[in-house]
Amino acid sequence: MTEKKKTKRQIVGDAWRRLRGGELTPARAAASVAIGLAIGVTPLWGAHWAIILAICLPLRLDAGIALLASQISLPFIAPFITLAEIEVGARVLRGSWLSLRRDDLKTLDLSTVASELAIGTVLVALGAAAIGAALAYGLVRVWAGRARADRPR
Repeated sequence: MTEKKKTKRQIVGDAWRRLRGGELTPARAAASVAIGLAIGVTPLWGAHWAIILAICLPLRLDAGIALLASQISLPFIAPFITLAEIEVGARVLRGSWLSLRRDDLKTLDLSTVASELAIGTVLVALGAAAIGAALAYGLVRVWAGRARADRPR
């Protein structure tokens, strides 16, 4: 019991450092954004934060950046993302885009829509992750290069 008791501020600081995972390199930023976007486009609303923490903490990725990136599925955007996922899934499984006429919507089979959503979610998640990772990698590289150039020699 000789160990010094930590203050609340130290506990919060330790938790914050663990969430951030370490120095933000271009590769860590890209991976964090990719994870956040891939999870953010899934229709698992309300569980995104838990999934991100479960992935980012063991991999020492920046959970804060991943959580921020997962906010792509804001309530007013999520329906459009879900529709895009169903459309992509329909294109892959049936070779055509969905017909969104009222008569066609009445005859939709729920299992077909579920399979289209599952396939589409995987593809949209991979696409969003790849684009976001590339952008994050480039931005952090430029940012780090400017920071190095601004340092006194």
